[in-house]
Amino acid sequence: MRVLVRVLLAIAIAIPGSALRAQGALSVQGFGYPGGQLSTQSLATGGAMAEFDPQSPLNPAALGVGRRALVYVQYDPEFRRVSVPGSNVNTTTARFPLFAVSGRYGKATFGLAFSSYVDRTWTNTFVDTQVVSGEKIGSRLIASSAGGISDLRAAMSWTFTPRFVVGIGAHAFPGENRTTIGRQFDDSLKFGNFSSSSTLAYNGAAVSIGVVAIPVTHLNVAASARFGGTLRIRMGDSTVLGQGHVPGRYGVGLAYDGLTGTVFSARFNTERWSDLKGLGSPGLQLHDATEAAAGVETIGPRFGGQTTVLRLGYRDRGLPFSSDANTVKERSINGGVGLSLARGYLAVDLGVARAVRTSGAISETGWIVSVGLAIRP
Repeated sequence: MRVLVRVLLAIAIAIPGSALRAQGALSVQGFGYPGGQLSTQSLATGGAMAEFDPQSPLNPAALGVGRRALVYVQYDPEFRRVSVPGSNVNTTTARFPLFAVSGRYGKATFGLAFSSYVDRTWTNTFVDTQVVSGEKIGSRLIASSAGGISDLRAAMSWTFTPRFVVGIGAHAFPGENRTTIGRQFDDSLKFGNFSSSSTLAYNGAAVSIGVVAIPVTHLNVAASARFGGTLRIRMGDSTVLGQGHVPGRYGVGLAYDGLTGTVFSARFNTERWSDLKGLGSPGLQLHDATEAAAGVETIGPRFGGQTTVLRLGYRDRGLPFSSDANTVKERSINGGVGLSLARGYLAVDLGVARAVRTSGAISETGWIVSVGLAIRP
């Protein structure tokens, strides 16, 4: 049984880049797609504001910056189109990537956030012909996966002065992949169908630290780091199939607010995905990834008596998993709008990203629509 589980695990991790590639996606290979844990506001600026954003669970010090949300929820569907020579496939994935609550007591702000770290939800199909007892039979090979790895963070920030805030966070990384591989024959009454499934569970831990400072008037600086502990993959709750570490992450952000009503921001982030070695199959291609983003946020026209906020950004990054030695590159143009309602007690953020991903001769385009709702005190 343990050998069978290892075989299923190897197939499940490799299959999006195998013969089913035309039906798969560049973004969900390996352990899944890393959305970046960005709130709708940060996504609309390409991630440039993430180090200052109290809703994005990256920099724990950001909890003490500006008006925080008491409750925040987010919905991010993605519409993908994968293109390989001679074939195009359209897919849709619905994600609920972020839920967060926070509260302030004196100079301390506390927050709890549950976010999607990597999402591995996909379905691949491949039509072929099998020879059974000398007879050619049409069949359909189906592989599917549902689930991913999440990040549960409990964090606290401390405001020493309005120009200097520090924070610390404790992270748990639970997760689950429900993988099914099967074959359906055209003549199912005569030959029957085959299906095999497995459930893989993940658990790990990490800590993070961060700082937000204003060293010079109108110039804001933020930095954060995450230090990963052990991350294990199990068959259900028992057999340990592999062991690695939660990837270490380091990020820095700059923001300039010298123009009234406008903020220019930039961010650089690097994540050590090679820390996952030992968690997957030996053939899993892992790449440490860097990310650069630039964005702007400015006051827009009034709507229904309320001021709107317009956002625009650009994001350039590498994805951690691939089917070969070629790194998957992702570039996106992002935008969005923010609106305050109910006398400021409710904030609605809308964002959209047009992402282009490439690896060799394969390309993938995606429209990511993001809706964030924040209830404020």
